[in-house]
Amino acid sequence: MSTENYISISLPSRCLAYQDVDPSAIQIRTLKGRDEKLIAEISTDNFDKKVNLLLGSVLKGIEPPKLTIGDRLYLILWETINSYGKDFPLESECEHCWQKSTYSVDLSKLNNVELPDTYKQPYELKLPDSGTLVKLRLLTVDDVLKVGEIDKLGQNVWLYRYALSIVNDKGIWDRVEFLENLSVRDVAVIRAFHEKFTHGPKLETTYECPKCGGTGVMPVPFRLEMLLPYGKRLDKYFGDAV
Repeated sequence: MSTENYISISLPSRCLAYQDVDPSAIQIRTLKGRDEKLIAEISTDNFDKKVNLLLGSVLKGIEPPKLTIGDRLYLILWETINSYGKDFPLESECEHCWQKSTYSVDLSKLNNVELPDTYKQPYELKLPDSGTLVKLRLLTVDDVLKVGEIDKLGQNVWLYRYALSIVNDKGIWDRVEFLENLSVRDVAVIRAFHEKFTHGPKLETTYECPKCGGTGVMPVPFRLEMLLPYGKRLDKYFGDAV
């Protein structure tokens, strides 16, 4: 009989973006075969919905749709590191000699950005041109799902995304219209809020080129293979066990 071994986990948001969530109650377990079965169904079109189901299976203490985008990414990488392994092969081009090399990235050593102690939600700020006071919140997984639905209908989601983050008693399309009538400077301030409070794993790492010795920083893009290793990565992790 299998056991469900859950462990406590701290999120990059430090739960400052949530209401009625006890940080000490958040727990997670590593992946099981039934989870891998679900991961195998993930595609570009259904990624957000399937990952939502996956986290619902492995997570306690908070409902996955409430998670901020940064917390979700952190949990996905946590599962990668703790269910399979921390090393991930990545091909990148050296900025000095322009030659491509394959590096082994230690995912456990990626910098993790947390929300500052002073963060409070909703976050109030004054727009520079209109002088309007707006209250904002960070985007959640549920917001991402809503944006995806509107996008599939062929509608422009640029302002819709930011309208979801405005906290007031107006309907979503009234909030979109509000943004449409702001100056681009005012809209930029709202966008800057989301940039300023980006949190979670910073998807970049330093490298030293094996061909020229040059050093630099390279991006570490998220790939589905992190959640479902195969080929050489699978052999590296588990080949010795066969």
